Amino acid sequence: MKKLDLQDRGIKTKLILHVEKLVFGLAIALVAVFIYLGTQRETIQTDPQKLKDEAKRAGEQIEKSTWTEVESERWVAPEYQTAAARASKPIPLNPYETPSTLNVRYKESVEQRADPDLLTVTDIQLRAGYAPISYLSTQRGMANGGYGAEGGMPGGGYDGGYPMGGYPMGGYGGGYDMYGGEMGQADPDAPPTLTPEQQQAFGPAKASTGSKIEGKYFISVLALVPLKKQLDLYNAAFKDRANYIEARDYPRYVYFSVERREQAADGAWSEWDSPIKVSQERLIAQTRWAFPTDEVVPPEYVDPVLTFPIPPILLFDPSEWARHPEIPKFEPKDMYGMGQETEMMAEEMDPLMGQEIGDNPGDVPFSGGNMMEGGYGAPYGRGGQGGYPGQQGQMINGRLVITPPEGMIPKPSGAGGMSGGGGGYEGGGYPGSGGGAYGNSMFDAENKMFRFFDTSVKPNKTYQYRIQLWLEDPNMPEQIQQIPPARALEGSVLARVQEERNKVSKAMNMNRGGAGGYEGNMSGGNQRAKHTYWRKTEFSEASPAIRVPSSADVLAGSIDAGRTITSRKEPGRVLSNAKPTAKVLAMKWDPTEDVKAVVTKEIKSVTRGSAVEYKGDLWVLDPATYQFKKPWPVDTEEKNPEYVLKTGYTVLDIRGGQDTFGRFANEKNERLTVPGEILVMDDAGNIHIKSELDEEKKFAKFNFEKPEVKRKSSSNMDEYDMGGGYEDYGSGRGSGRRGRGGS
Repeated sequence: MKKLDLQDRGIKTKLILHVEKLVFGLAIALVAVFIYLGTQRETIQTDPQKLKDEAKRAGEQIEKSTWTEVESERWVAPEYQTAAARASKPIPLNPYETPSTLNVRYKESVEQRADPDLLTVTDIQLRAGYAPISYLSTQRGMANGGYGAEGGMPGGGYDGGYPMGGYPMGGYGGGYDMYGGEMGQADPDAPPTLTPEQQQAFGPAKASTGSKIEGKYFISVLALVPLKKQLDLYNAAFKDRANYIEARDYPRYVYFSVERREQAADGAWSEWDSPIKVSQERLIAQTRWAFPTDEVVPPEYVDPVLTFPIPPILLFDPSEWARHPEIPKFEPKDMYGMGQETEMMAEEMDPLMGQEIGDNPGDVPFSGGNMMEGGYGAPYGRGGQGGYPGQQGQMINGRLVITPPEGMIPKPSGAGGMSGGGGGYEGGGYPGSGGGAYGNSMFDAENKMFRFFDTSVKPNKTYQYRIQLWLEDPNMPEQIQQIPPARALEGSVLARVQEERNKVSKAMNMNRGGAGGYEGNMSGGNQRAKHTYWRKTEFSEASPAIRVPSSADVLAGSIDAGRTITSRKEPGRVLSNAKPTAKVLAMKWDPTEDVKAVVTKEIKSVTRGSAVEYKGDLWVLDPATYQFKKPWPVDTEEKNPEYVLKTGYTVLDIRGGQDTFGRFANEKNERLTVPGEILVMDDAGNIHIKSELDEEKKFAKFNFEKPEVKRKSSSNMDEYDMGGGYEDYGSGRGSGRRGRGGS
């Protein structure tokens, strides 16, 4: 290739040497053209005033309304009647139907069924207490109407105008008119009367005069049952496997065991006792308790087997012992659809006499119970309140599917049919959708509540508990119609249940020719073989220790701080230290046959080192009828004996009661004082701190000191001092309340 010769003076050489000059000249020409074209464009000819006028005209045009001119053209009034008739016509469904039904064919899995792990309870909580409990009497109860009626106390009542046969003025202890006769003159011999606040706190009297009242020490054992976690383990073992049935393969608790041990004086723990006879305790609840107590937790958290019923506790609120702190509170109107107890039959047979109660599911002989229809002893008790109404759902494959609320799981289809432990599963078991399961809710809580009341404990003893749950075995269920075939079970599972399967086969062969072995109701020699249809969890970890208190108690009231006297001559010299005094309420259960009540007395001036006790006249509240009575037999010759109330408590120290800083006063213009506390020691040597603030409501509830009646020394008896009035009646604070009589 020939090289470019720049020495040649031809045209190509000139272009190469002067190309930048050509480009620069072209750019200058373009700029000149642009400048020329810019000078030739049309300029704005409108002056500012004209532009302002145009803007004003445009604004006026925008603000001007022309709707009245075009309304008739653009809007026609609707015909509401025609539209309503058109909207009420049903929409034809034919255009929206699918050409053919979607019948999904399911192929049963051939994977064999395993045994799921079983979970026991968690978070055991113990609550100890003492309270009067109402039991049914085996004798005919007294006629209604209380004391003074036929069969009641002779004479119609006590001297001094106490008509014990009724409830005038509100039905509690005789009414407010008991304090006086005509013209407001007070009767000092009249019994106390409950204030409206006390009436509300106690509620209506639940036990009739025919009931038997017993004071009981007890411990409530509360725990959480992890139903959701147990269901996850069941699904892993049964779902998408051979012979899966949703309702059968759902956790169902059939029994539980509770073991207890006691702590010795040296702190050592005894061995675990043999399990408490739960079946016998359940039978007592069915047949001896005087009335059912309303449930305090929602039905979704209640299991008919694991949630033991609440005893018929009198005077005290049972909810403090009946609900686990992790479970929400619920107060149904009447969970069992019952009101007061009915009159008992004469010479009623005691179902606990002459029988041995076993400790297996179904060993309670009366599944229906005496009062409960379905009963606590039955595997599936009486239905309770429904829950979570109005949930929205959708139909999927012909089944209504509802989204459960937070913390809930849906019950399996047909689980509601588990009622009363009936015969076959059709109508009494899993496939049926009816029945009276415990609660009508469509959901179960993720954690059910375990509850058991142990009434065999002793005061001033320390105990621990552990729990074992019994679940129905889905691989060997109670109803033989639902027993999975052998080919559906893993080898280890089949080996475990083979003995029970043999029992079933033998019983069916022996009963062949009747209704068929286990089918239907069998009587006489055609009884159902009692094969083992449950599996047991491991025992839980030991619960925290708890000590059972005595039946006596001391409640703290207001404190008088006293005065410290100093020398006037020597200001720093203390002549006399302050000696504070406390107002307390002494309480103790009196188990004697003539009393059987919580005896309470307000003691107004208790000092350090003094024993909390009282000797003198007082009234007690009958826990069965809520009428006041004297703590001695009616036919005694001495009408005013001195009652001795000894709590066993000793006051060790007192603090509080000083005036607060500033000018703070209560509604009665009394200066506020520092809330009081007392340090006490009980009869077992245990130390307790009692707070005025913590016990204010309980103090007012059980303080039955009536307003003081002062007699004048002169012959003129037309003036009476009723103390601080009914506004002060029942309070544990302030001076001049509940009278000023001797303590």
